[in-house]
Amino acid sequence: MLRMGSVQRNFQKTMPQLTSLLDAIPFAPADWPGPLALVGGSVRDALLNRTRVPLDLDFVCPGPVAERARVLARRLGAGFAVLDAEHEIVRLVLDSGITLDFARRQGADLVSDLARRDYTVNAIAWDVHAGELFDPFDGRGDLTRRTLRAICEANLVDDPLRLLRGYRLAAQLDFAIEPATRAWIGLHAHRLAAVSAERVREELCALICAPTGADALLATYRDGLLADWLPEIAPMEAIGPSGYHHLPLIEHTFEVIRQVDGAIADFAEQVRADMDRQVTGGHSVRTLVKLGALLHDIAKPPTSKLDPASGRMSFIGHESLGANMTRQILQRLKFSRDEERWVAALVQHHLRPGQLAAHWPPSNRAVYRLCRDLGQMLPALLMLALADRRSTLGPQVGQDDLARAVELTGRLLGHYYTPGDPLAHPRTLIDGNGLMAELDLKPGPRVGQLLAAIQEAQATGEVTGREEALALARTLL
Repeated sequence: MLRMGSVQRNFQKTMPQLTSLLDAIPFAPADWPGPLALVGGSVRDALLNRTRVPLDLDFVCPGPVAERARVLARRLGAGFAVLDAEHEIVRLVLDSGITLDFARRQGADLVSDLARRDYTVNAIAWDVHAGELFDPFDGRGDLTRRTLRAICEANLVDDPLRLLRGYRLAAQLDFAIEPATRAWIGLHAHRLAAVSAERVREELCALICAPTGADALLATYRDGLLADWLPEIAPMEAIGPSGYHHLPLIEHTFEVIRQVDGAIADFAEQVRADMDRQVTGGHSVRTLVKLGALLHDIAKPPTSKLDPASGRMSFIGHESLGANMTRQILQRLKFSRDEERWVAALVQHHLRPGQLAAHWPPSNRAVYRLCRDLGQMLPALLMLALADRRSTLGPQVGQDDLARAVELTGRLLGHYYTPGDPLAHPRTLIDGNGLMAELDLKPGPRVGQLLAAIQEAQATGEVTGREEALALARTLL
């Protein structure tokens, strides 16, 4: 814990928001020889009374950094890693989950370092030894005004990821981007193409999951920042409203993203743990559902076809082509294979819950097949489908359709979260080895086909035991 001197204690009286942050620093000023300042997001969030869990603290100091940080890591029993050897940026990770990043100060003094940062609200620093707050660009004033303002145009150009970060910060903090700053972002939007896919991916994921992420992402698109990374979005502008969709396709897409959190909240008791779970690659299922929302209709423009007689537009096969396009997009952004598989499956199957609701009540066979095909992805698909339904309010959609979508979601989640449910989790009547032994079969695709037929017949009540399963298999040979 940071041991407060008289200057820090006096400062706490006028800036009490920093108290908990300073108390969380797990070492005393004397443990770090030489100047040291706490900077960036942790100071900003403390001044806004925002809690960060786990805590991530960023420090700057004159060099040398690495050796001092190694000594501190040993003292704290923390893990140590070099993030950037050239700029002397290192990370300490404590068992408590707290992360400490130390970077060599850029420039002759602390103010010079802060002058190189992106936005004024991120250019506020606390001098650990002097107990003094540095705010040379009125970042606190912008916090009060709830405004995101760039320090200068050159700083945005220096690292073009800062262009996209502006929208992410505005969405997370619920701030407005200052007009001159937004003009600079639009002017230099093309520079985002030079940033690595991994860095763009992480900003996009953080943005889309922010409370106002859908609105910020739409603004990001409108200002040209997605032109190189998601060029597939622009053709969606050509698709207007229809009998089912009250919004043009581009606006419908972002409305679906908005509706995802509400769908999850309505079924939070059942799905929250699954939505918060991370898949291989490090992103939560909730993030993947929102990416699925962004991409679920991505193939409507290339599959659109106008019927001259009725004047209606059709998009036959857009879910299958959309799944292929989704794989390409996620590969472009360097998502993991597992994340790519999840989002592509959500796009591929996003129509199926609606198809079940249209043939009410759904048959056991249809429910079984959906559970079988989606497996652990079923709750994610249901959240996407419900968000999609709530975003589709054209004149051909009635209140009964919306109520049925909610009822279907609850019914399917009930199957999924019931252990041993015969439709979602049917017990095995006979396995492949048993089937081959009983019917004198050799290994091959036919065995899998027979097992699939047995399991479906079991789900629909056509077979209930091993002998009936074998009898069915014999009739299929």
